[in-house]
Amino acid sequence: MNIRVEKACGIDVHKSFLVATILTYDAAKETKEFNTGLEDLINLRDWLMERHCQRVAIESTGIYWIPVYTCLEGKVETIVANARQIKNMPGRKTDYLDSEWLAEICLNGQIKPSFIPSKEIRELRDLTRTRTKTTQTMTAFKNRVHKVLEKANIRISGVLSELFGIAGLQILNALLDKKNIDEVLKKVKRIGKKKAAIKEAVRGELSQTDIWLIRECLETIDFLKRKINLLDSMINQRIENTKKQDHMQILMSIPGISFTSASAILAEIGDINVFPNPKSLVGWSGLAPSLNESAGKSSNGHITKKGSKYLRRMLVQCAHVIAGHRPNRLRFFFQRILMKKGKKIAIVALARKILSIIHHVLKNNEKYSEDSLKPKQIKQRKFQSISEFSLDEMIEIISRAGYTVDKGS
Repeated sequence: MNIRVEKACGIDVHKSFLVATILTYDAAKETKEFNTGLEDLINLRDWLMERHCQRVAIESTGIYWIPVYTCLEGKVETIVANARQIKNMPGRKTDYLDSEWLAEICLNGQIKPSFIPSKEIRELRDLTRTRTKTTQTMTAFKNRVHKVLEKANIRISGVLSELFGIAGLQILNALLDKKNIDEVLKKVKRIGKKKAAIKEAVRGELSQTDIWLIRECLETIDFLKRKINLLDSMINQRIENTKKQDHMQILMSIPGISFTSASAILAEIGDINVFPNPKSLVGWSGLAPSLNESAGKSSNGHITKKGSKYLRRMLVQCAHVIAGHRPNRLRFFFQRILMKKGKKIAIVALARKILSIIHHVLKNNEKYSEDSLKPKQIKQRKFQSISEFSLDEMIEIISRAGYTVDKGS
């Protein structure tokens, strides 16, 4: 910001009311209290327009700022301020003083505006976040089924890779209906040599309460699956309406990013042109390491986590997918960090790299290609014969290249 205006307003928002203070360059002040109902919000807007207010600042308090921002959007320049960055001096804190303080720093251009995407992107973001929450709820019910089975000493999940797949559900429904397991296993496909292990795993017995709980969980899981499918269709339609299909194709060209993760990343980032470089996007997402400096000595700490948790989680999930699938340059990058710093740091570093790549491909409107990644410049060593290296030196060189060396044999 750093642009001073002649007249500004600070709004301290609460659940049922808000306090607005208009402050002018010559220190004239006017404070008024409004309710948060629609009629009073319109009165607030008219009050600001009548007094020719040039800029309005709102503290991002929960979700209470959203109706106020929506009402003022397009009518007057509105800034949403991060509560961490506009704290007043402690000891003299009232609603009126808070609104006056907001007006003062807004008047002087001392507020760094929070990034608020367009209405279309905000609606897409609501859909993708709802899908994430619904998926988490479905996972909780699946875990509940696992817990009931474990208590009854039925350990199908230890034999089958997916309990809620076709084979797993066939066996689970047979247990709930008290059917003969041998007859059921004859009809189940793709279990191969696991039949004996499955028969041993289902020797426990379910009580009537266990059966009822599992049936209720399965019904809820089916219901949530239908809701997720509905959300997917709504997200796809919203992407078509906002004409973001090209951006979706670009994001899905990156390894580890599917339709679900691409739509969530696109909804969280919004307009890529807001971020001038990859560093600014990484910092906004909260994936940048914190910096601590004292007495001329600086050190990096944990990531700041001051950003969208939905974006961070999705990028970390994509990093896990890349780390566990076929070799590519991103996986080699993960393995190289893994050997030096451990898995957690390597996953976060890979998520940060994915986000930097996302900024590059969206900014240049081009699909991902491994050839576009600039290889790290490595200082060439003077040629040495292999006989000049010891065994430990050879192992160290191979490990730095991202490979795992087994010293057992």
